[in-house]
Parts: sequence; C-alpha cells; structure tokens
Amino acid sequence: EDGSDAMGPGGRWMMNIWQGSFPAENSLEDSYLSASPVKAYPANSYGVYSTVGNVWEWTSDPFPTRQQGDEEQWTLKGGSYVDSIDGSFNHKATVVTRMGNTADSGSSNTGFRCASGTGGGGRK
Repeated sequence: EDGSDAMGPGGRWMMNIWQGSFPAENSLEDSYLSASPVKAYPANSYGVYSTVGNVWEWTSDPFPTRQQGDEEQWTLKGGSYVDSIDGSFNHKATVVTRMGNTADSGSSNTGFRCASGTGGGGRK
C-alpha cells in the first residue's frame, strides 16, 4: 500500500491528512484537525495502525545529509496531518515518504511508535 488510495469503502478516508486548501482551510473530511487516535482507521494487512499520515514517525535510522558537517539527522517516515495525498503541498503522504530532522526538534505532527513482539512479522 503506497498511500495513493486514501479512500476506503463507502468513500471513507483511510488516513489522517489535510483535505482542502492548505493552509487556509481544512475541510475535515476525515474528521480530524490535528492528530487522530491511533486506531481511528483500520489496521493494514500486518495489523499495524496509522502508518501513513497522522504524525511523522521518528525512527532510529540516521538520515543521510548532503553536506559534510551538517548536524546529525534522524529519519522520519509516513507524512502527517498537514501533508497531502498527491504532494501538491508539503509532503506526499505515503509509506515510503521519508525526511530527516535533528534530534532536538519537535512538533505536534511528529511522534514515535511503540511496538513489541518477536519480529519477523508476516501478513495476516
């Protein structure tokens, strides 16, 4: 799932992203102005919720910077509630979207995922 199909059965939004003219109007078609509860949308085929949109997820992966001497950055993935489905403003919200940020930065549209298990996964 690459995030290109934001609408689910019955025309219901399947992720929390901006709808409307950014930044002037969010039509709230998905019912959320900012971060939504984790289980607001159905889980993906791996049983994981909100992997696209809602908040950028911090990871433990370094983000490659382009210039030597730049401050170390970490990878954020997935986009957030201020991003778009098609990349027409801010970032395109998909499971493969990545950006870097420094460890001392924070925002209401960034967060992290708590997970437990033995790993290995597999589709349900």
